Amino acid sequence: MAKVISFINYKGGVGKTTTTFHIGCALAMFEPKKKVLLIDADPQTNLTFLCCEFPKWESRVKTNGSLETVYSAYLGKEKKSLRDIIWTKPMTRPELANIDLVPSTIELLDIDLRLQSKTKAATTIQEVAQIHLDQRSILSKAIKEVASNYDYILIDCPPNLYLATQNALYASDGYLVTLMPDHFSTVGVTFLDKKVRQLLRERNLAEQIIDSNNNGEKTLPYFLSFVKVNVTAGKQQNVAKEQMALVRGMSDFTGKCFDSHTEDYKDIREATTEQLPVFLNSPGSQNDVLYRRMAKEFRLKFPQS
Repeated sequence: MAKVISFINYKGGVGKTTTTFHIGCALAMFEPKKKVLLIDADPQTNLTFLCCEFPKWESRVKTNGSLETVYSAYLGKEKKSLRDIIWTKPMTRPELANIDLVPSTIELLDIDLRLQSKTKAATTIQEVAQIHLDQRSILSKAIKEVASNYDYILIDCPPNLYLATQNALYASDGYLVTLMPDHFSTVGVTFLDKKVRQLLRERNLAEQIIDSNNNGEKTLPYFLSFVKVNVTAGKQQNVAKEQMALVRGMSDFTGKCFDSHTEDYKDIREATTEQLPVFLNSPGSQNDVLYRRMAKEFRLKFPQS
């Protein structure tokens, strides 16, 4: 059964998609090789376009659908299994043959409004709890259909904690927060931690309302990884080191930070432009080495059951 991990942050531009892509590629490429499903839950579709060209994506989505199709099915439109939507081997390089993709589309942008508009009025606390769980379990139910076909399922979430991200968290066995070592990210990760804890408490409460015998407090293991660390000598580099030390020293995150990190070298930008992992575009480069380390640590932090 697959280990399902969400990659989250409340803000964009923090290396979330790049990290999802590279860890997925590393799991699939390096021994012991794993079968990986990438799910793009972000309407910006950046993970999707790291895996394929626009014309192929456009044709594929018209024929087979996208992640948005899963939510449309819940809303009463055309029923389609996630199995039918999965894009097998979207990348042509043989080294990446173990990776499949659930592509995204911009139509996911208004999924919260569409789900809320279809919500029936609840008259009892049990109905409220059931609606709460139903709206946030759409992706989880879809993933269960295919989970046995994969070793890892990695979900690239949008930079918020709205329903698409909540669906990803409800479907997950754990989550990874990517953050840059700057002041705003340091402040934000504390807020993010509190909000996710609140979401999980709400899930537990809803489950207990529906089933009074359910007294288990479900939690999700999570970790933090620093990415795009500034390597320019001088003040900025010192700030990065100080912020990493600050987060690692916080009581809430004791033992939660990856030892590995990635750095802001051009190799990663060049690889992204070529729609390739740095392992293939710039073998032996700084981030080739760093992402290999991060992927190795990822396996240890999120082992298969």
